[in-house]
Amino acid sequence: MNLLSHDDVLEILPQRYPFVMVDRVIEIGETKITTIKNVTGNEPCFQGHFPNKKIFPGVYITEAIAQTAILLFSKIDHSIETDKTLPLLYHTNVKFKKPIIPGDQMVITLNIIKKISNAAIVKAEVKVDDVRCSFGELTFTLVGDE
Repeated sequence: MNLLSHDDVLEILPQRYPFVMVDRVIEIGETKITTIKNVTGNEPCFQGHFPNKKIFPGVYITEAIAQTAILLFSKIDHSIETDKTLPLLYHTNVKFKKPIIPGDQMVITLNIIKKISNAAIVKAEVKVDDVRCSFGELTFTLVGDE
């Protein structure tokens, strides 16, 4: 089992505060990764996203899945770490079943379904307390720095 700390995650991801949606990698293999995101009441999105009933936005959950994929791609394709290749989200098909609220810890598990040349399809599941909150597939295209 490989672990990546928050500092390790920041070295790989191009995103920065307030848009880093992965706190730590708890497992990473050749085609599978598991990450966590701790959702706090201090998230900037809660200022305008239902201030009276704070619910973590679906677009942020989808972004957490995408950033998890970037971390996995960086393991299998080291050119991503050097910013020569940028994974661009091409298509999403994500379903949301249970709201995620402050105090929840999202556990994101992602598997590569198919990777061909400059494209990849991943399947992900987001759980809180072992309850499935969100799941779906994302399709990426990998764009070179040309």
